[in-house]
Amino acid sequence: MGEANPDGRSMQSSVQNTVHNSSGPALQIGTIAGDVVVHGRFTPDGLPQQVPPAPRGFVDRESMLSCLDSTLLGSSATPRQIAVISGLAGVGKSAVVRQWANRAADHFPGGQLYVDYAAIRTVSGTPVNDALAECLSALGVQQEHIPATLSARANLFRTRTAGTPILVVLDDVTEPAQVPPFVPNSNGSVVLVTSTDRLAELALDGAHLFTLEPLDDASGLSLLRELCGPARVLAEAQTAAKLVALCAGLPVALRVVAARLMSRPQLSIARLADELVDERTRLAAFSLRGEPLVSAVFDNAYRNLPPGAAELYRRLGMAPVRTIHAEIAAVVLDRPRPEAARLLESLVDASLVEELPGNGFAFHDLVRLHARHRAEVEDPAAEQESALERIRDHYLRKTALADRAVMGRRMRIADPAPLLAGQPDPFTGEHGRAAALDWLSEERGNLLEVLTAMAGRGWDDAVWRLSEAMLALYLNRRFLDDWIEAAEVGADSAARVGNAAAEARLRSVVSRAYTELGELDRARENLDRALVLAEQSGDPVLIASVWEFIGRFRDRVDPGGSREAYQQAIERNIEAGEERGVALATYFLGCAISSHGDQREALEILQRAQRLLLAVNDERMAGRGSISLGVAHFRHGDAEAARRELERAVRVFTKSKASYYEAEAREALATVAEHEGDLDSARENLVRVLDIRRASGAPDVEGLVAHLQRLDA
Repeated sequence: MGEANPDGRSMQSSVQNTVHNSSGPALQIGTIAGDVVVHGRFTPDGLPQQVPPAPRGFVDRESMLSCLDSTLLGSSATPRQIAVISGLAGVGKSAVVRQWANRAADHFPGGQLYVDYAAIRTVSGTPVNDALAECLSALGVQQEHIPATLSARANLFRTRTAGTPILVVLDDVTEPAQVPPFVPNSNGSVVLVTSTDRLAELALDGAHLFTLEPLDDASGLSLLRELCGPARVLAEAQTAAKLVALCAGLPVALRVVAARLMSRPQLSIARLADELVDERTRLAAFSLRGEPLVSAVFDNAYRNLPPGAAELYRRLGMAPVRTIHAEIAAVVLDRPRPEAARLLESLVDASLVEELPGNGFAFHDLVRLHARHRAEVEDPAAEQESALERIRDHYLRKTALADRAVMGRRMRIADPAPLLAGQPDPFTGEHGRAAALDWLSEERGNLLEVLTAMAGRGWDDAVWRLSEAMLALYLNRRFLDDWIEAAEVGADSAARVGNAAAEARLRSVVSRAYTELGELDRARENLDRALVLAEQSGDPVLIASVWEFIGRFRDRVDPGGSREAYQQAIERNIEAGEERGVALATYFLGCAISSHGDQREALEILQRAQRLLLAVNDERMAGRGSISLGVAHFRHGDAEAARRELERAVRVFTKSKASYYEAEAREALATVAEHEGDLDSARENLVRVLDIRRASGAPDVEGLVAHLQRLDA
């Protein structure tokens, strides 16, 4: 018998070994003599609460947090949920998950488990088995009771989580297989996963897939204020905005620059922003105590790529393009397009390349710099040069094909025949011209990047050829600022190689862009230079073309002198036997006379020009002729004939997708319709004109908006 208690019961019989409703370690104590020290992980209620708090200065993300609330938080009877938040390395996925876990804690009475795969990952792999053992330990399973195999541990985990809703956070997952062992068995539970990979396979198991985007500039400024203090940011508000823009919405980059500012009170925001301006040294500037923190984040994602995808990543980093397509991937790798497309998809899955609306892709600005750095470190210079040469040749050929499809037989200084011999033409058939214009429009940013990069490498002969071929885009879609930039780069390259004809051509044509922007002095300078160069070349067709552009300029500044310029162009073209040139100059002469008020003579000349244009199969210019004929008929008082010609022009340019001229025809047609009291037709045409102008970035849309408002009133 044991020693008796004061109530007469034995002490032995008072000791019980029964424990109820415990999910953690239990401590049994009989008689205590002296101090007792207990080591272990306990919360007040014995439940694991492992998810770290959100970092200081957490801002914005309310949209993502609310989306997680509505998707994941139900009742205790709701089936367990899996959610994957993917996105670029350093974009703040872990911070969002931690913030959500904190505010949703009451929904998980079983506690919170947290696995940081980045912390336990080794060169030989990710020890999922060890991570599961840690979770079982946190759930109260003693070490000696944890099974050895992954499958047995997963079974035990499901058993231990079968009773009460629990949150499991898996941070920095790299493989779908790292998730299923941690899915609890209880309804109301949630597994929240972060990954740079989209982990699309988990959707087959019902996982919800989310993508976290970079912060916008306003939220980036808020984060900077939270970390550095509002007074410091306000004191340099303008340069602070510039600094935030250079961080490109990545919280990791913003936190690095904030840490630099906080550790050095005398370092101005302006000075730090200046360090980041140079793309060649920007990534290195995101460092603390010599550690390149932002580069390290991207390095982790890069190391997980398969070899082919890593090679594509580096090649695209060197490529002077902003929008990436499978076609470009194939060019830089010099591999078949299907293989390149698969590798490009790997970069998308790894969140190193962003998928754009439509069918394009793009690098985040800082990732592009990292990819370029990896190429400079890992790839031989000869391989880099070879990839750039392939990009150059690709754009030269395809732009020349598009130019031919859009402009047909027009005067060109470059002879595209040797370049295009034996090349497949993607712009054939009934819709070839429209497809070519669409491609030029979609690639306009890349074309400028490639052109500038070629000029920087001294490939001047290729530069002016590409610049001339790009005129097909600008003459039809009127991206005036791009036009000026491309023409000036091309003209300078032509001058460096001593090609007077090419320089004259580019300078004369770009005068149209300068004139339309009201920069008349620049237009005049280019035309004066072009005429001298054209006469030096001795090419009568080129000289005639320059005179034609002089006439266009004089239409604006010296209407009386434009007729002389057009007559010069007609005469030079007749001498050269250039029928199309005669037709064009005749057309512009008719337009000039119409604008001066003599509609009878103008109609006669415009009708002659129309016959000449149709004779040389120039449908585009014949369509423009219909616009001018419509305007002249209207000025002459024949609204019916005007409407007939303008509707013909609308059909031509709608079919060919020459939106600039479609807008011109519709605006004239709206004037005729309004004059005749057909306000519905006028409104319909002006709405389309407004859409076209806005899409092209035209600066003169306010007048159109006001006109439409008057029609509605």
